[in-house]
Amino acid sequence: MVSTDSTSPIRVLHVDDDHVMRLMTKTALARSPISFEVESCASGKELLEKFEEFSPDILLIDMLMPILDGITLTRKIRLLPNDLGKAVPVVFITGKDNVLIDDRSSIEPILGVIVKPFSPTQLGQDLYSFLESFRENQ
Repeated sequence: MVSTDSTSPIRVLHVDDDHVMRLMTKTALARSPISFEVESCASGKELLEKFEEFSPDILLIDMLMPILDGITLTRKIRLLPNDLGKAVPVVFITGKDNVLIDDRSSIEPILGVIVKPFSPTQLGQDLYSFLESFRENQ
């Protein structure tokens, strides 16, 4: 599902319940020298509704959201019909310094965690590095 065409933008499906964080993330990736196409969602439910149509290369998921937290959302993505969400890699984003993920096997591939506040000038490179490392290990 990950695009190998270097001229195509990297398709990022992003979810964060905080409007300001969604705007900051979208702006940071738009200003990156790396080409991204970003679809931002305000909830896990919205992300699930957009998942198939958007066909992301990578997911950027806030870990702490009401109703459907990042881990639970990722488990739901992995169980989507027709294995649509099985191989799409995830990068979590969180305001917590120490992140512990129990039972990673049910939500892999997880590429990493970005801690808020993140560097807007570095975000694009961080996502690209995570994705390239994932592609190399495939």
